[in-house]
Amino acid sequence: MTTIFVRNNGNDPLVDSFNGTTYNFATGEEVEIPEIAAKHIFGYGDDNKEPYLVRLGWMKMNTDYPMAMDRLGRFSFSRESSKPVHVSAPVVERVAAPMPKARVAAKGPSKADE
Repeated sequence: MTTIFVRNNGNDPLVDSFNGTTYNFATGEEVEIPEIAAKHIFGYGDDNKEPYLVRLGWMKMNTDYPMAMDRLGRFSFSRESSKPVHVSAPVVERVAAPMPKARVAAKGPSKADE
């Protein structure tokens, strides 16, 4: 599943749902959503944005189109997150403690010497 990172750069928050999941696009926040949800909500990848603008309630008449597109333009879409990636400390392999050297049995008279 391909995900899209959506950032609301506008002043108005947006809450919308897709497939039983609610997405909250707060101002200035980046939200990771499935690409199919981005298409359903914003018309991501579709050249004709009118049905999506109407569904969002941003366009009621054709004269609302420029203002609705301006509002849509306040959202940015990316395949990669703009958040800095936090790299944790490298994993240190655990090595077993060295085993004590085996004791060598004291040599006593061997049976061959008898």
